[in-house]
Amino acid sequence: MDEFTTTKCLLCGTNSHTKVKFPQNFSEKDLTADIFSARRTTEHYHYQLLECQNCSSVFSSPILPYAKIASLYQHSKQNYDKETSFIAESYIQYIKENLGLFQGREKALEIGCGSGFFLKELEKAGFTTVYGVEPSEEAVSKSGDLKENIFTGFFENASYPENSFDLITCFQTLDHLIDPLSVLKKILQLLKPGGLAYLIMHNEKSLQARLFGEKSPIYDVEHIYLFNKKTLPLLCQKAGFTTVYGVEPSEEAVSKSGDLKDAWPPSPLKTAFLKSPGEWDLPESG
Repeated sequence: MDEFTTTKCLLCGTNSHTKVKFPQNFSEKDLTADIFSARRTTEHYHYQLLECQNCSSVFSSPILPYAKIASLYQHSKQNYDKETSFIAESYIQYIKENLGLFQGREKALEIGCGSGFFLKELEKAGFTTVYGVEPSEEAVSKSGDLKENIFTGFFENASYPENSFDLITCFQTLDHLIDPLSVLKKILQLLKPGGLAYLIMHNEKSLQARLFGEKSPIYDVEHIYLFNKKTLPLLCQKAGFTTVYGVEPSEEAVSKSGDLKDAWPPSPLKTAFLKSPGEWDLPESG
C-alpha cells in the first residue's frame, strides 16, 4: 500500500481552518488506470474532502503520492473519441468570439491536450504553431502529425522558453493537479507579455453540486482541488495574474483592484487570465 500525502489549502497555506466535507469512500485496491481515464462513467470514488472555513476552498487530503498518480494517468485511456468534435466546438467558440484580445496568434499551448483534437481547432483559428502536454500515452498515440509537438508527461516536467506563448489553455485539468498554484505560476512565466490563459473547470458551488451533494460527479478521486467563483480568481491573483477577465458577458470579471462585476454562471467556470493588464482596450462586461 502507498503512503498517502497530506495536501493543504492553497489560499491559506494551512489546514487549521478546515473541516471534513465528505470522508474517503474507497480503498486503494479500487483504483486502476480506468478510473483515471477521462469521460468515463464515474464510480463516485473520492478522497476525504476538506472544506476551508476561512476561504471556502474544497480539496482532497490525504491523497496518493505523486508517483502513483502519475503512473495511473500515464496508463489511462482516452475513451471519448466520438465526443471530441463537440468538445472542441464548445471550447473554441470563446476564442473565436474574443480574437480581439490577442496581440498575436503565433504560439499556443494546451495543458491536458489528449489526442490533440483542440490543437487542430487552434490552428484553424489562426495560431501558427501549437503545442500540447498530455500524460496519457494512449491519447498521445492518437495525435497523428501533432505528436512531435506534444510532450508526454506532466506540465510540471515540460520545458518551454519563458515569455513564448500567446495563449495557454487548460480545460478541466487544473483541478486534477497536486499543486495548481505552481502550475499557474509556470503558465504566467511562459506567457508573452499580454498573453492569455484560458481555463475551464467545474464550479464547486454550482447548482448541480449543491443538489447532488456527495453524488455529484465533481467529487471524484481525480479531482484534488475544486474551485468556485471566489477561490479561482484569488488563486490566480496569488500566482501573479493581475487581471482576471470573464470571456462571457454574463460571467464575473475580476479587475486588478478585485472588483466583481455581473453574475457567475453556476457551472462550469470559463475564465481568461491576462498576464499584463492595460495592453488592450478590453470590452466592458455586461
